[in-house]
Amino acid sequence: MEKNYPEFDDLREQFEAGNISAVDFVTMQSDEMTEDYEQFCRDKNLDRDSDLSAEAFMDYREELFEESLSN
Repeated sequence: MEKNYPEFDDLREQFEAGNISAVDFVTMQSDEMTEDYEQFCRDKNLDRDSDLSAEAFMDYREELFEESLSN
């Protein structure tokens, strides 16, 4: 059963205001996003509880998005 997650814009505002960590920002979006993040950390041998890992994941997702726009 999927959890009820906050709206993305609310999460982004909380993250940008420094009220939640990068890890929280990523893992509070959806079950699928959390699973993708955990797989990313396993693949890259990163600590899933590290904000640096979460920021690397966000950069990775942004690159994928930009690639999809250019195709």
